[in-house]
Amino acid sequence: MEMMRMFPLGHPLIPFTLVSLRIFEPRYLQMIAECRADTSTFGVVLIERGFEVGGGDVRAGVGTVAQIVEVADLPDGEQVVVAVGIERLDIVEWLSDGPYPRAIVERSLEEAAPGSFDRIATIDRQLRAVLSLVSETGIDTGPLDYQLSDQAEVAAHQMCGLAPVGAFDAQRLLASQTTADRLDLLASMLDDQRDLLVAQLGGGSRG
Repeated sequence: MEMMRMFPLGHPLIPFTLVSLRIFEPRYLQMIAECRADTSTFGVVLIERGFEVGGGDVRAGVGTVAQIVEVADLPDGEQVVVAVGIERLDIVEWLSDGPYPRAIVERSLEEAAPGSFDRIATIDRQLRAVLSLVSETGIDTGPLDYQLSDQAEVAAHQMCGLAPVGAFDAQRLLASQTTADRLDLLASMLDDQRDLLVAQLGGGSRG
């Protein structure tokens, strides 16, 4: 277990995906400065109830360790920080929010079960089909020629980060205890998304 600086957000960060943060609150500017000074990581956790600014929020019990990739200093004193999720974390205990949110956390490593890559190949096809349907609605899904890692547990997280789901569904995927559980849940969510999109687009059944 370790003490970690924490950044509560309105959407969870999925491991092995990027997040762009616009930093303007003095407490988070201080936090980022300290992370840069000692090249440490920080935690990102979903705000389940409340707001990103001002505190007094209710936070999820599972989050993600984030590593700073790039910092851009803006003329008005604000910053844009790009960070990448590197692994899951479990919140053991929240500490005082002064000078910024902090928590005792435990990093949550996991290994994929045998056969996970066969499952990933199937779900990857589901994901690409759903993203294609989303693009038909006029929403930009980004490029569909993405490449997945050759490590099954990493690829599973990458697909969760690409899936067009809301914050609370993304949190459910993040909180899954094993790669197999995460893949099962993602497959179910993609099936639901496909059905909704087909109905929205006014089409019949699609292969």
